[in-house]
Amino acid sequence: MDPQPEIKMDIDYKNYKSIENRNQCPTKEVDKEHFIEPDLACFLSIFQQLFKPTPRTFLEMFNCVHCNACKTSNSRYYLKRTLHNSDFKSRATEVMLESYRKYDTPFNQAKYRFKVPEEVPKDSDTLLFMGCLSTIKIPAYTLNAIKYLLSKGVDFTVLDQEICCGIPLVDSGEQEMLESLMEKNRTLFNNYKKIICLCPACFELFNHFYTGIKPPVAYITDYLQPLSKKRTETLSIQHLCQLMYRGFKHVIPQVEQVLRDSGYQIMDNEKHWCCGGGMGIMHIEKTIEKIARIRVNDFHGELLTTYCSSCYHVLKLFTQKEKISPKLVDIFTLLT
Repeated sequence: MDPQPEIKMDIDYKNYKSIENRNQCPTKEVDKEHFIEPDLACFLSIFQQLFKPTPRTFLEMFNCVHCNACKTSNSRYYLKRTLHNSDFKSRATEVMLESYRKYDTPFNQAKYRFKVPEEVPKDSDTLLFMGCLSTIKIPAYTLNAIKYLLSKGVDFTVLDQEICCGIPLVDSGEQEMLESLMEKNRTLFNNYKKIICLCPACFELFNHFYTGIKPPVAYITDYLQPLSKKRTETLSIQHLCQLMYRGFKHVIPQVEQVLRDSGYQIMDNEKHWCCGGGMGIMHIEKTIEKIARIRVNDFHGELLTTYCSSCYHVLKLFTQKEKISPKLVDIFTLLT
């Protein structure tokens, strides 16, 4: 089945209404016809016997980028599992599951698309967990992050081959394979004293969904430091839904302070809105594209940055398509 509703794409992305006049929920903003309100999603997840898996509820429940601005992502995850168990499955999910069986990633490969620098130690008590999106879809971003940590003298190692954290399975309502991946990662992680995550989805999942992980799990922003030689460019920032709406909002002002201390002039006219990549580019590609094309036109100034692998992937695609003026640069390059 295809969970992507039919939506119109004929809007003026460059002159769309301001963020103040939009729904907080980007999915509702671009397709309110196929949208279950937060109160109803929460109610149905509690009174599960009232939720009826149908072609209509299949479209409505998958029509969400899981930014969690409404605080009901967990309710929607649960209802997706109900749909999945009733054989309402996306074709994309079935293809993804086959990739997981072969490679332990949602992609049809597991090999990194970059060469791990020789300076990275083979052994360390600290593991940098990069995430499959980072290693396969945006290798330059990931390599810049590794080089940044090395330049700051951080002692860490990486795995020869990672096992996906499982967030695409959570987003798709698949449970059985998720449990298997979680057990594999738990076994690996407990050989280390600390885990550093490059991907915020991995970071949030390891902290909130996993049980039995003994080492603390940190996010890479803990290691950002201001430049000694100041820059002067104007800078837009795409902040992270996985942090803002999932209990890690305090990270955002910390990152902004590092950038200000580096001399960057942060633009304050975009406010936060999901880039569309809250669940990665999967299942509802047209909905995500519509959200992303609107979002990239919010940004102003000379530079645009983010510290989220998923955001970077989405922004890289749609800043090029919309031909916006700020240049996209990952935060590790900005601080090098």
